[in-house]
Amino acid sequence: MKEILYIQAGSQANYIGTHFWNTQESYFTYGDDEDPETCHSISFREGLNSKSEPTFCPRLLAFDHKSNFGTLSQANALFGMGDTANEQILWTEDPVEYKQEPVRKSRYQADMEELDLDYGDTSDAQLDDVRYWSDFNRLFYVPRTVQKIPDVPEWEDAEGNWTAGHETFTRFDEDTGLMEGPFRLFLEECETIQGIQIIHDASTFGGFIDSFLTSLRDDFVKLPLLVWPLLSDAPLSNTADDRRGTRKAINDALVLRSLSELSSMNIPIQSSTTWADEVCTNTYMHASKAHVYHTSAILSAHIETVTLPLRLYNAKEDIQSFVGQLSWRTALPFTELSGAFPHAGTIELDRGVYSFSSAASGPWHPIHFGRRDVTRGFSRSGITSYNEWINRSGIDDSLISSTHAAAYPLPTSFPNFFGTAMPQNGPSGILSRPRSTSVFSSIGASSETADLFSRYATFLEDCARRKISVERAGIDVDEMGDMANDMWTFHDNAGGGTDGNSDEDVRGEDED
Repeated sequence: MKEILYIQAGSQANYIGTHFWNTQESYFTYGDDEDPETCHSISFREGLNSKSEPTFCPRLLAFDHKSNFGTLSQANALFGMGDTANEQILWTEDPVEYKQEPVRKSRYQADMEELDLDYGDTSDAQLDDVRYWSDFNRLFYVPRTVQKIPDVPEWEDAEGNWTAGHETFTRFDEDTGLMEGPFRLFLEECETIQGIQIIHDASTFGGFIDSFLTSLRDDFVKLPLLVWPLLSDAPLSNTADDRRGTRKAINDALVLRSLSELSSMNIPIQSSTTWADEVCTNTYMHASKAHVYHTSAILSAHIETVTLPLRLYNAKEDIQSFVGQLSWRTALPFTELSGAFPHAGTIELDRGVYSFSSAASGPWHPIHFGRRDVTRGFSRSGITSYNEWINRSGIDDSLISSTHAAAYPLPTSFPNFFGTAMPQNGPSGILSRPRSTSVFSSIGASSETADLFSRYATFLEDCARRKISVERAGIDVDEMGDMANDMWTFHDNAGGGTDGNSDEDVRGEDED
C-alpha cells in the first residue's frame, strides 16, 4: 500500500479539492462484483466513527479562513453532531447570549438529504446557489481534516502578504499543534506513504505553505512532494497605482522560488482570468470563466485525470517514479499541465489542447524533456488517433508514457454546463446530464516553462530598476535584483533558448 496525504489551502484550492474528492467517491463500488478502478486506501483512511463503525474518509488536511468553510465543521453525522459541546456557564448572574445565525444549507446539500442523487435523481442547484466550496461537498471528513484559519481583519489584505502568511502559520501551529498533531497522525496511519500532494492558493496561502513545508522538511527531508501552486490574477506589469497587483506578482515569484527548494515537482496553474475563452465556452459546454465553481471543476478534471496512475488498483507508479520520469533531463522541478476537456472524439489534439501553466492554446508544439499523458474514455479509434498524433509530433518515444483509462465520471455535484451537442451517457432515449466524459490531460517538462520564468525575471528587474517597494511583500527592493537572477537561472534550467525563439535576445535587451 502506497498512501498519499493531501493538503488543500485556500478557497480556490478547496473548490478544486471538493470536485476531486466527489470524483474519488464515485469510484466506490459498495459491494458490487465489479473490481474497483482505483485503490481506495491510497487516498482514503479507514477508521472508526464515534459509534465504532468503519468509515472511509479522505486523508486530507484542508486549510482555509474560517468564513470560507460554510456549513462544513469538524463535527458531522459520523463524528458527532454538535460543532462544540454544550459548556456549563460558570457565571452567577443571568447571562446574555449572542449567537451568530448559522449558515444555511445549500440547495444541493438539501437535495442530497431528500433525494437519491446517485441513482437517477438530479439537483437543480447550479452556479447562483454555490456560495462556499462546501456547498457541493458529498463526503464526510475526520475532524482533524478541517483546519480553520482565523479570518483576516477587514482592514487588512491577505492577498500577496508573504510576511503575514508566515506569521499566521507560526501562530496556528503554536495554538493547535498542527505539525505534531493532525499532520503527524495522518503520516503515522500510513503503512508506506508514497508522498504528499499539495494544492494551494499562492496569493493567500503562499507564505503559509512555505512555512509549512519548511517545518515538514526538518523531519522528512526526502518525502516526495507534488505541489500545484495556483498563481494569482496579477498581471506581470508595473503601474504606480497598482501596488496591490505588484505585491501579488512578487508573492507569486516568491512562491515559485520557495517551491524550487522545498518540493519534488511543481505544476504552476495560471489564473482563470488568463484562460482563452474557448476553454470554457465551446461546442460541448458553456461554463462561466468568472465563477470558481465552474473553473475549479475543469481544473479538477485535469488534475484528477493526470494523477490517476498514482491511484490505480495495483498501480506500478508512485509520486517518486512519476517525478523521476519528468525530471530526468532537467534540473528544474517544474512542469506544465495541459489538456482538453471534454474530449468528445472530434476535437483534434493539435488544436484542442490548452496549457493551464503557460496560458497558451494550440497549435501545441513545445520542446519536451519528459511527458506523462492520460486519456479517459477514448474509443479504440480515439486511441489510434492519439498514437498517430504522437508520431506526428516527432517526440522521442522514451520521453512519453501514456495511460488509457475509463471515462471521467461526472457526479451530480459537477456543474451541469454541458450543451446539447455533448454525447449523452444516460438511458437510451432519455435526455439527461452526461454521467461521464472523455478527457485528455498531460503533465510535461518542456521549453514553455522557460517563458514563465523569463516573464517573472523581467518583471522583477523592472521593479528593482524603478525601486518599487511594497509593504509586507517579503522582499526588499535591493533583493529584487537577486530574485530576478534566480528567475533567469530557472529560465535557463528549463531549456530557455532551446526553441530558437528570442529568449536570449529578450534577456539581453532587459540587461542593457
